[in-house]
Amino acid sequence: MPERGGILTCHIENIATLYASYLSFVNNGALFIPSNQIHQLGDEVFIAVTLPSSSERLPMNGKVVWINYKAQVNRPAGFAVQIGTDVVGQKINSEIERLLAGKTDSQQATYTM
Repeated sequence: MPERGGILTCHIENIATLYASYLSFVNNGALFIPSNQIHQLGDEVFIAVTLPSSSERLPMNGKVVWINYKAQVNRPAGFAVQIGTDVVGQKINSEIERLLAGKTDSQQATYTM
């Protein structure tokens, strides 16, 4: 991943990884980005997101709302970015909700909880 202030990329290869990365309890959702980069809560970041079964890179602006400073069992180091409420953010969130239909209320462990 590039230095702070650059464009981050987030390629989510499958539904299991998407489930582990998605924070449904955050207003409009958020995506966890495994990374060793240092960010602070509230930092604004720009991410190019690729969701499972798609080759389209979706540009996403958002702010950091969760941080795992150190990797732990089944929880990588990284941060979560709240999905924006703009048109692209709504598209990303709708597609994630579609891909995870019926799974967001699961008790399965994620990267954050």
